[in-house]
Amino acid sequence: AGTANLKKKLFTSSYRVLGLDRTLAYASVILPTQGNSVLGINWLYAGSGSVEARNSVGQLLGHEVSLNTHDFGVLFAKRFEDAIAAGLKINYYHADFTEITSGSVGIDFGLMLYVDQFVNRESRDLMPVKNIQIGAVVKNIGTRFIWNNANYLLRYRGAGVPSSEQEAKIPTEFWLGGSARFFDQKLTLATDLLKSSKSNLRFHGGAEYLYMKKVALRGGISAGSPTIGGGYLFKLGNSFLAIDYAFSTDKVGEGMEHIFSFDLLF
Repeated sequence: AGTANLKKKLFTSSYRVLGLDRTLAYASVILPTQGNSVLGINWLYAGSGSVEARNSVGQLLGHEVSLNTHDFGVLFAKRFEDAIAAGLKINYYHADFTEITSGSVGIDFGLMLYVDQFVNRESRDLMPVKNIQIGAVVKNIGTRFIWNNANYLLRYRGAGVPSSEQEAKIPTEFWLGGSARFFDQKLTLATDLLKSSKSNLRFHGGAEYLYMKKVALRGGISAGSPTIGGGYLFKLGNSFLAIDYAFSTDKVGEGMEHIFSFDLLF
């Protein structure tokens, strides 16, 4: 929903180096359309790396297993009047666990409220806080995977072994957040809360300071772990390229995270 007033085409991509041989990559293209609305497509990939397979007592089975998941999405967002925007994203998920594959469809819905638009222009210009926004998102609506291990058993256990089928429902997530800008819009403070049926309430918060409209310094807390980072904005003719880096500390033995991303407005 927050991209509904985008005026230029946006390409964004991110690559994460995670611990335990995991990888996470993301890419999207968002195009402005008529009536303060945007249309976009995105791809998200998560991979576990290869792990030696073991049986229930820890003995090696002589082969490796890995989990690779792809999320292909189509999104549409529109800004209504000046104070509210809404967005809808339809996702197709494809998961591959060695010889076991499964697919699912899910829906995300978001709503954005531009609070300072409720104040008249004269008063808004005098406010020390600018661009006050409140957003809410519901994710993974209706997402579920059906897993059948028949192909896995046929390859690694031989014919005649009974197969089984299981359903895995992905928990629906509820996000609520807000942000505002201070000091002539150089400092942005943002926070959000996450709750699902499978997790406790999680808090995320961060700050960004923009220097000379080109250099961004960032810091925050993500689910209890400190994060820091920065970015630089390049002007390329009539386009802009932003390169960003973030570092996240260890989470329960998972290792440090190095996150690289870039955005191209053209």
